[in-house]
Amino acid sequence: MRKIKIIPDAPFSTNCDVAVMDVTEGKEKKRCKIKIEYAEADVERMKAKGPSKEDVLAGYKEQIYNVVKYYISGDWECMDDYEAILKIIDEKITPYF
Repeated sequence: MRKIKIIPDAPFSTNCDVAVMDVTEGKEKKRCKIKIEYAEADVERMKAKGPSKEDVLAGYKEQIYNVVKYYISGDWECMDDYEAILKIIDEKITPYF
């Protein structure tokens, strides 16, 4: 299982870029960059998994895990900053609830 750090860039009103760094071997190696989108239409799609804000946040967490898993070709565990990204998403999606 890979050890990953996910580092958010400055968030925009509808999305946030996140750098994915592999720290499995002790030094940081950039693996990819992903974009998390949380515009109103994106949040409405996520509400299909559950109508509450907690359900939507859980959906975003699952989506982040699956996208990173796809790009690094395997399971991973977050070493830090997962909560920072979820906090950004939480702040941005609150007006839609």
